[in-house]
Amino acid sequence: MVTKVFKVHKIDIESGGVLTVGLNKETAKNMNLNVGDRVEVFWDKKSFIAVLEVSKKAIPIGTINILRDAWKKFRVPDEVHVKAISKPRSVDYIKSRLLGNPITAEQIREIVSDIMHNRLSAVESTYFVASAYVQRLSFEEEEALTRAIVDEGEVLKFEGGPILDKHCIGGVPGNRTTPIVVPIVAAAGFLMPKTSSKAITSPAGTADVMEVLSDVSFGNDELVRIVKEVGAVLAWGGSLQLAPVDDMLLKLRYPLRLDPISFLLASILAKKFASGAEKVLIDIPLGAKVRSMKAAQDLASRFKRLGSRLGMEVKVVITEGGQPIGNGIGPALEARDIVLTLQGKGPKDLREKCLLLSGTLLEMAGKNDGYSLAKELLDSGAAYKKFKEIIAAQKGNPDIQAEDIALCPKTHDILATKDINNIRYSPDVLTKIARKLGTPSIKGAGIYLHVLPTRSVNKGGKIMTLYAPDDDRLEAVLEFLKEKTFVLDNKQILDTT
Repeated sequence: MVTKVFKVHKIDIESGGVLTVGLNKETAKNMNLNVGDRVEVFWDKKSFIAVLEVSKKAIPIGTINILRDAWKKFRVPDEVHVKAISKPRSVDYIKSRLLGNPITAEQIREIVSDIMHNRLSAVESTYFVASAYVQRLSFEEEEALTRAIVDEGEVLKFEGGPILDKHCIGGVPGNRTTPIVVPIVAAAGFLMPKTSSKAITSPAGTADVMEVLSDVSFGNDELVRIVKEVGAVLAWGGSLQLAPVDDMLLKLRYPLRLDPISFLLASILAKKFASGAEKVLIDIPLGAKVRSMKAAQDLASRFKRLGSRLGMEVKVVITEGGQPIGNGIGPALEARDIVLTLQGKGPKDLREKCLLLSGTLLEMAGKNDGYSLAKELLDSGAAYKKFKEIIAAQKGNPDIQAEDIALCPKTHDILATKDINNIRYSPDVLTKIARKLGTPSIKGAGIYLHVLPTRSVNKGGKIMTLYAPDDDRLEAVLEFLKEKTFVLDNKQILDTT
C-alpha cells in the first residue's frame, strides 16, 4: 500500500457520523484512490479509518482535510500518515441481504463492527438498514443484531433491584409519558436508569423534551452517580458508551426517517440491556407505527422472546395510538404538559396513560394494585418531588413552572370551520405540521391542541395554536394545510401520503 505524509487542515464541520477526510484529486489519483474509498489516517500508535472525498482546487497537494468528528475525537496532530485500505467483506454481506438472502450471526457482527469502526461509508451502512425494508430480519437475525450492538459498548451495573425500564416505540404526537412514569416509579423506591433517543420520525423524543428542563448528556460514571443519588435518571442515550453503534445507526436512519421494525426492536432491547434493566415494559401504540392488532401482537411476541433470550423480563402493553395525547406537541409544549401533570393539573388523557403504565411497572416489581399506588404517588406530590430531585441532579431548575418554559414568538390559531362532535385528528398530518414548524431542533416550536380527541368544538372555536420561530415557517405550514386536512370528523379515514 502507498503511504504518504500530509499536513492536517482541520475543518470545523461535522460529517454527521461517518468519519470523512479530503485529499487533492491528483494526490488521490497517484495513490490509486477514488471518492468513497477507505483510508487509514495514523500517527504514533493512534489511527482512525475514514471515507475519502476529493477536490481538484479546494485542497492543496500535501494537505489532508479532516472534519471535526475525527480531529476532535482523536486529537489529531498537525501531521499524519495516510494509506489506502481494502473494501471490507461486510459490503458483500449487505449486498446479499439487499437481494433478500439471510445472513449469519457472524456476518451481522462483522457488519456492526465495521459500522462502529468507520470501515463502511454512510451509503453502505444505510443500505444495511434499508435491507430490512426489502425483507424483515428473521428472529435469529434480530437477536444477532441486538447482541452485536450490545457487544460494541459497555453495560451498566447497579446494586439492588429490580432495575426497571420502559419504552414506547413511538409514532404518537405528544405521547410524552416517560418523564412522568419515571418519577412515579422512582418515588416507590425502585431504580430506573432511563436513557432515551432523540426524535427520528416524531415531533419530539423524550431526550428532546428533557433538554428543555435539564442536561441530558452524561458520561456513564455520572449517570450511575445520579441514579444512586436520586433513584432515576432521564438521559440521552447518545451521550453514553451504551451501545454506541446504535446511535450511529439512528443517525443513518434519520435523513429518510427510516424506522424498520427489526432495527427498532434491536435498538430498544440493546439499550435496555446495556442500561442494566431487568424488567422492561414496552408500549406499542396501535395505529401509529404499527397499524394492525396482528402486527402489534407479533411484535410483542418478538419483544418478549428476545428479551427472555437476553435475560430480561419483558411485558408489552398494546395501547391506543391513533390519536395524539396531551395538549402539547413539540419539546417545550410537551415539557409544559409534563410539569402540569406532575403538579396534578395536566391533560387527563396523558395522566391516565401514565398511571396505567406506572401501575403495570410497579406490579412487575412485585407491588399489588400498581395503579392505585401510582395514583397515590402522583396525587400526594411524591412523584413531583422525585421529579424535582431528578431535574436538580441533572443540573436543571427544579422549581421551573410550566409558564416559565419559553415558546416561539410567532403564533397562529386554527379555528373550526363548522361544528364538530367527537373530534379526531390525523397524527401523520400533525407530525408533518410540527416538523415544518421546526421541531424538534427548535424547542419552542410546535402545536397546542385546545380540543382533545373525542371532544366537541363549535364553529369558530379554537382547535389549535401553531408556534413558529419566524413567519416563513408559519406561512409554509399554512400553505401545507391548504392541501391537507388534519381533522378526522367522525373517524373518517384520511389519506395523508
